[in-house]
This record gives sequence, C-alpha cells and structure tokens, in this order.
Amino acid sequence: STLAADLPQLAPRSATLRLAVNADSLATWVIPALAAVEGFLFDLVIDDQDVSQDWLKQGEVQGAITSHPRAPQGCDSLGLGLLRYRAKASPSYLARWMPDGANAAALMQAPALTFSDKDRLQVQWMDRQIGGGAKRAAFPSHRLASSQGFVDACLAGLGWGMNPEALVAGHIAAGRLVDLSPDAPLDVPLYWQFSRLTAPATAPLRRALQAAAGQVLVSFDR
Repeated sequence: STLAADLPQLAPRSATLRLAVNADSLATWVIPALAAVEGFLFDLVIDDQDVSQDWLKQGEVQGAITSHPRAPQGCDSLGLGLLRYRAKASPSYLARWMPDGANAAALMQAPALTFSDKDRLQVQWMDRQIGGGAKRAAFPSHRLASSQGFVDACLAGLGWGMNPEALVAGHIAAGRLVDLSPDAPLDVPLYWQFSRLTAPATAPLRRALQAAAGQVLVSFDR
C-alpha cells in the first residue's frame, strides 16, 4: 500500500497529516517522534487530552493523542503509557502560601495555575489530597495556556500547578521547584488513536510515537 493510495488527496512527497495533540505531550516527547518520520508535513491541533478524541470522531484529524482508551468507530487505539504529573511550586511560594503544607485550607486560598477551561488536573489532584469536593470556582487560579508558561509561572512564584515530571526534572534537582506532596503524583494515561483508512501510510509515525513515548512515559504495567 502506497502513501498516495492511502492518502489520495495529498501529493505523495508532501503528505500533510493533521493530528490532535495535547500541549504537554508536545512539550515533552512528541516532537522527537515527528522529527523521526520523513514524508509528512504535520498540522497540529493543540487540545486537552480529555477532548482531543473529539477531533478524530468528527473526521477533522487523522490521529489523536487522547486519554480515552476506546477508539471511535473506524479507528484503532494503541496504549502509549502514563504521563506523570507533579504538583509543583517555588520554595518562596510555599513559604508564603503553604507554610504548614498543602492542606485543605491552604489549597483553597493559594493561587493555582490552570491551562484552560478544559484542564481538570489541578482539581483532580486536589480531590485526592483533600478528600474530594474541590471545585475550580472554589479556589483562585491564574489561567495560562502554555506548557512552558506553566513552568515559568511556578518558578516565578505566581502559583502552583501540575507539571509533567519530565518537563521540570532539572528544576526539581536544582531545588528551584518543590513538590507539594512527593508521594502524590497524578498519572494520565495516553493513547494514540488513528483512522484505519490511513493506518498503512501512518505506520512509521505510529512506531515513532511508540518509541518516543517509551523514553518519557511511565509504562502501564509499572
């Protein structure tokens, strides 16, 4: 099966693949996978992992990185691994806002960081920490739709937020960022879902995504 046959609307030497990818995957492991594959131009739609599958359902993209395990009709799903998040803040921020630790009272008053209206990571982590009942409207939060901006804002003491462990490992080692609760990571499952119609042509991309994910994501069986 040739690329031209699988993607007949595209010129074989400049096939454009439109993909839905969450911002944190793009910031941590997806770029090396894209760079390892030749013969494609990539058109990336950046959206939250909880809703990126919708783009595939609507036929707007040929593939999506999503947190949903079950693929839409006409598509296949491949497990990639767990993107591990940690609740991070600067030492000065913690000294000011959480001198007694990340307890319920502190979390409801300390300014957090939220990527967008679709971002529920902070709420999910707080639910686990303080026994449920956390609502986005109940605690103050800056909105900042940038993975690197999240890190920079944490470093500057603007707020606390859920950062991919792989993105902040250097800052953690240097003491520039501190874990609000070292024993409480939040693991987000990620799957590569793709149209069966283009599966033969996109097989090299699938293999590259698996390889890149294996370097950064936590295995499902760990």
